[in-house]
Amino acid sequence: MNNIRFDNVSILCVDNYIDSLELLKVLFEMQGAHVYTAISAEQAVRICLKHHPSVLICDLALPQGDGISLLRTIRSMGSKLPAIALTGISDVSVRKQALEAGFAHYLVKPAEDTVLIAAVSGLLPRTAAAS
Repeated sequence: MNNIRFDNVSILCVDNYIDSLELLKVLFEMQGAHVYTAISAEQAVRICLKHHPSVLICDLALPQGDGISLLRTIRSMGSKLPAIALTGISDVSVRKQALEAGFAHYLVKPAEDTVLIAAVSGLLPRTAAAS
């Protein structure tokens, strides 16, 4: 499917839908990444503090919070974790808020696998994602 490998990359995927998390986990593990999953902002913060992932892929609609607030919390801890919003919300004002909060990409579900892989690859140092 794709020649990009993420052998030295860890990805934190946050979504309140288990099926979405499983699809992301399988996709990126097939590319060699280590994938952490979280179903809430609180769980995601704990994973960030413990494991320091390379990239965050986050839905914007989460229980007891949202992806924008989550990224702001992570940023307030001094992290510059590269982040991708992957959401079902295709609203221009929400997109603007997400990008202003620090998301590098705003992708609307369902996103193509190749688009997700390219987005993650583009956020990593050239040595992390190998062809």
